[in-house]
Amino acid sequence: MFWILIVLAIAMWVLQGILSVFQLKKFNRELKRLRKSGRVAIGKARGRFKAGCLLMLCIDENCKIIKGRKLQGITSFASFKDFNNLNGIVLTDITEDFCNNFDKQTKTAILSAVEEYRQYTKQQEEKMCLDTPK
Repeated sequence: MFWILIVLAIAMWVLQGILSVFQLKKFNRELKRLRKSGRVAIGKARGRFKAGCLLMLCIDENCKIIKGRKLQGITSFASFKDFNNLNGIVLTDITEDFCNNFDKQTKTAILSAVEEYRQYTKQQEEKMCLDTPK
């Protein structure tokens, strides 16, 4: 009986690894598709016992959101869906108050995308300052 449990645990671990690979491929495929339209800001909200949320917001050169894709679910079988609620809005103008009409996980993912984008642009500006000759 003990060996059956060990084999079952190993089989579940391998299955979980395989499903994770498929989920990562799904993410990369969506990201590549969105990057054809512009820059992409990615936000995430982890969910241990409730549905996590992964949000990709495609922005134009003026930082205006042109399209979004959202992955929300508990299992590896969740799929990306269109998320166009923010289309036409400037990403950096989004505040916590603006997100109050979304569920908690989506709100966290939106604010995470905004923060990640701000950090990225700050790093790029610092890099530009260091690269300019004096």
